[in-house]
Amino acid sequence: MRAHRTDTPTRVEALSGGLRTRILTGQLSPGERLPSVRTLARTQGVSPFTAARVYELLVAEGLIEARRGSGYYVARNAQTAGAHAFAPVEPLVDSIWTLRREFDRRSLQVDAGCGWLPAEWLFTDGVRAALTQVARRPAVYAGRYGSAYGLGGLRHHLARQLTLRGIDCAQEQLVLTQGASQALELVIGTLTRPGEAVLVDDPGYPYVLAMLRGRGTHPVGVPRTAEGPDAEALERIAAKTGARLFITNTTYQNPTGSTITPATAHAVLRVAERRGLTVCEDDIFAELSPDPPTSLATLDGLERVIYIGSFSKTIAPSLRVGYLAARPDRSEQLAMLKNMTSLSSSELTEHIVLAILTAGRHRAHLDRLRRRLSEARARVIRRMRAYGVEVAAGGGGMFVWARLPGKDRETIMARAKSQGILLAPGEIFHPDGHASGHWRFNVAYADDERLYAFLAGLGT
Repeated sequence: MRAHRTDTPTRVEALSGGLRTRILTGQLSPGERLPSVRTLARTQGVSPFTAARVYELLVAEGLIEARRGSGYYVARNAQTAGAHAFAPVEPLVDSIWTLRREFDRRSLQVDAGCGWLPAEWLFTDGVRAALTQVARRPAVYAGRYGSAYGLGGLRHHLARQLTLRGIDCAQEQLVLTQGASQALELVIGTLTRPGEAVLVDDPGYPYVLAMLRGRGTHPVGVPRTAEGPDAEALERIAAKTGARLFITNTTYQNPTGSTITPATAHAVLRVAERRGLTVCEDDIFAELSPDPPTSLATLDGLERVIYIGSFSKTIAPSLRVGYLAARPDRSEQLAMLKNMTSLSSSELTEHIVLAILTAGRHRAHLDRLRRRLSEARARVIRRMRAYGVEVAAGGGGMFVWARLPGKDRETIMARAKSQGILLAPGEIFHPDGHASGHWRFNVAYADDERLYAFLAGLGT
C-alpha cells in the first residue's frame, strides 16, 4: 500500500527531476547504465509502473535511451538535448515575435503588446477536468484519423450554439480547424490567386498580412473606424482593385478593440453584394463580449460571408481548435483543401473542447473572464490618460489602440527595451507599413506599475 500511495504525478516529476539534474550537471556520465526499472522502483519506494514512467519521460526528452534487452543508459548527447529541451519557447502566434527575439526571458519584464491572455486567465481547470474525462474513454479516439470536417459531436454542438446567436447553420456547413489560423489559411488558399488584391482592415491583424503575402497576393487596407470598416472606402477600393475577398474582424477588433455597428454591418454587406465580394468574418473575440455582438454572418445567412471562430482566446491556445462556417458548397471546398494539406484535425483535442463546452462550467468561466477584462481595460485607460496617452474612443476586449506622448518611435522603443518592456508599434498592423504613431496594448499585461512608470517618464 505504501508504494501505491506514492504513485502520483508529483512523484514521477520528483524522481525524473532528480535524474534530470544529475544528467545535466554531469553527475551521470554519457553512456552510463542506469538501474533497472525494478531496482529503481525498490530503492525509491514506488511501483514498477511509476519507475517505468520516469524512464519514459526522460527518453522522450532525449536525456536517456532504451536499449532492447539491455536496459536504460544516459544518452551520449544528453547535455545538448537537455539544453534544447529546456530553452524558453518562443510564441510565434503574433507578428511582434521578431521584436520579442531581442529580449531574453530575464530581460522581458512587461509583455505589454502581446496578443494573448495570461495562462491564469484561461480555463485551465476546465481543461484539466476534460483531460481526465476524455482519458477514461476508449483509446479509439487517439488511434485513427478524423473526418476532414472535424468531430461530428463538436460540430453538432457548435451548430446549435451558432443558431442561438442568429447564425443559422447546419452541422454540414461547419469545418473544424487547427485554430483560427488554419481557417484563415484555408479561406485564402481557396478564394485567392497569386497576384490578386485582397482587402483587409487597416489597421488589422499582422498574421493575415503575412499569410496573404506568402500566398503571393497583395493586401490592400480598408480604413477601420470606431464603428467598423469604412463602407464608402470599401466600395471605392473594391471597385479600383477588383478584389474578390475582404477579411475583417467584427467584434473587439485586433488591434483597435472596435466592434462593428449594425448600420455599418448592413452597409458592408450591401457593398459586398454590389461588388461581388466574399467577406471572411474573423470573429474570434466574439465570446469576450457580454452582449451578443452584431455579426455579418447573422445578417447575411452565410451566403457571401464565411464565419470564423476559435477557442484559443477563452479556453486555451494550445488546444488549437477553431472552426469556420460557410454555405454548403464552400464548406465542401474548404474541407477538401484541409484534407489535402493536413488530412484532418485532431479528434482528440476536439473531444477535449467538446467535453469543456458541455460540462456546464464554461459559461461561468466566460462571465469571470469578461468581468476581468472589463475591469482591467477601465484601469488601463484611466491610468494611461493620466499620463497623456491618447486612447482611441470606444471599443472593448483585450486591446487598446493608443498614441504615446512626446518621443519618436525609435526613442520610445529603445527606452522601453532598456526597461524590459515590449511594445507593439502601429506600423506592423498597417498593410503599407506606415508609422501612424499608434501602439497596441494588451490590457491583461499593460495593467502593470512598471509600464505606468515608463509612460510617466515619456514626458521628461
